[in-house]
Amino acid sequence: MKRQRAWVIALSLVLLAIFMPAATDGWQTHGTFGMRISRAENLVRAVTPNSPADEAGIEPGDRIDVAALGIAGHLSLMAPRPGTTLHLRLERGGAARSVTLTAIRAERSATLRWLVAGAFVSTAAFIIVGALLVYLRPAPMTWWLWLFCAGIVPVNDLLDFYAFLPAGVQTVTWLFARTFLGGFSAFPLMPFVLRFPNDRIAGWRRRVRVPAIALTAVLLAFYATIAWVGLTRGLDHYSLLNGLPALGVYLVSAILLVLTFVNSEGAARQRLKWAVTGMLTGFVAQVFVYVPAAPWVSPFAGIISIVMPLSVAYAALRHRLVDADFVINRAIVYGALTAMLISIVSLVDFVVSQLIGEYHFALYVEAAASIAIGFALDRFRAQLDRLTDRLFFQGRHRAEAQIDRVGRSLEYAQQTLTIRQALVDEPLRWLVLASAALFEYDADAAMFRRTYAHGWSDDHLADIGDDANVVRFLRDARAPLGATDVAWEDAALPSGAAAPALYVPVFRRERLSGIVIYGGHLNTTTLDPAEVTLLAVLGRRSAVAFDHIAYDAMEARLQAAGLAAGLTTIP
Repeated sequence: MKRQRAWVIALSLVLLAIFMPAATDGWQTHGTFGMRISRAENLVRAVTPNSPADEAGIEPGDRIDVAALGIAGHLSLMAPRPGTTLHLRLERGGAARSVTLTAIRAERSATLRWLVAGAFVSTAAFIIVGALLVYLRPAPMTWWLWLFCAGIVPVNDLLDFYAFLPAGVQTVTWLFARTFLGGFSAFPLMPFVLRFPNDRIAGWRRRVRVPAIALTAVLLAFYATIAWVGLTRGLDHYSLLNGLPALGVYLVSAILLVLTFVNSEGAARQRLKWAVTGMLTGFVAQVFVYVPAAPWVSPFAGIISIVMPLSVAYAALRHRLVDADFVINRAIVYGALTAMLISIVSLVDFVVSQLIGEYHFALYVEAAASIAIGFALDRFRAQLDRLTDRLFFQGRHRAEAQIDRVGRSLEYAQQTLTIRQALVDEPLRWLVLASAALFEYDADAAMFRRTYAHGWSDDHLADIGDDANVVRFLRDARAPLGATDVAWEDAALPSGAAAPALYVPVFRRERLSGIVIYGGHLNTTTLDPAEVTLLAVLGRRSAVAFDHIAYDAMEARLQAAGLAAGLTTIP
């Protein structure tokens, strides 16, 4: 497990190091011949007026002889630099002709630049959330999701940014990106949704598992083939061949997610709500990445897709989506949010340096910007603390404050029922537990009798023997014990979410006088360490309150006995 966590962190850092510099692609110097051809295709789709292509007489519908260009020439055609000269052989209506084009500087609008940068920020969010889920629960399901997240990258802009690499390196990079980061990047969704959310393949899903794996292998070979053919010879309708299978995967995955949500019940449905909604939104946005449209549509869709990783992260951290036993840890939450923040700040810093790099005072401005960013991060840390507490820990703070207030007020309790209600009713209400039961020691019967409970019926266990394992373990530990520590099985115990999850002892004058048995949360998650500590303190305070009431009762009996004997009482 530790090795898997190390691997996912290392791989994610490598991907971020490769992908994030390409977020500045809009500010890089690129060339253009003034014609639009879909990647790996050999058909001219549009020609810009007064461009080199227009002046050479190229028209939409002209077919480019990609094979005659060779791989290096085809790469230059798709991502030219200003001044790049290419000799093209064109065909139209059976007639062939040759033209020579020289690329001019391509200009991108400021809006498109920032849209591309935002799409890469969305990519960083996908990778960080995917790595976070694998870190929380290394399992096939989360690894498949991470593979999907790793492929959500604006491939065209990524390849444009690395067009400065030597032709041989570009070829390998192009083939790898087109095979794994194009339409095929959607296919890890299939094994993920088949296992979602419990990492189990059951029922009818078992019958489609093998066909799904076989289809994935076939389509991997398909994408590798069209990548190679498109690079070496050109391929008509490449965009359609690349995108259509991916759109089918998104459609099937959406249906599976909806079925999973519909077939869930109660608390499980609440845990799935945010993740399923966010993933469906992301799926819809990704559809527009594969549909031919204006240049701004694809990066804008990539930005909208960020809803998916953010909602999944929220569901995982707030509702323990991927692991019911996972404890929400502030360090993990801060780490995930800070990693995303650092990625964004680093991108902004890099962009700023590119924008001011033309001036001689760039070094001084960048140094000042770095200092300003440092102060901003320090100031933002307090805001991040408050934001994190508000999003993920607000309910816990309220519960802790209320239960602490109830515990402190027990020293003023006048009735045993008040203490019983404080031990059972208040945790049940504020921690949203499925059950709670108080067993008090009966010295005459030498056993613990259930005196107050919720979530326990008359058919459930009513007495615990003085020599039972749970009693001996609690006397020895003198501290709360979890269900796994006690390993107590009895047919008369509640089941499901109400099943015993925590045993809290109540010691009065070094003697075990009570046991409080708490079930898990109604949403089927277990109690975390902070909640266990809170209930342990409540148990100790209840012991003091029981002693106060016992002392007051004894004093009253002594007073009554003294008066009956005609004695004078001393106040």
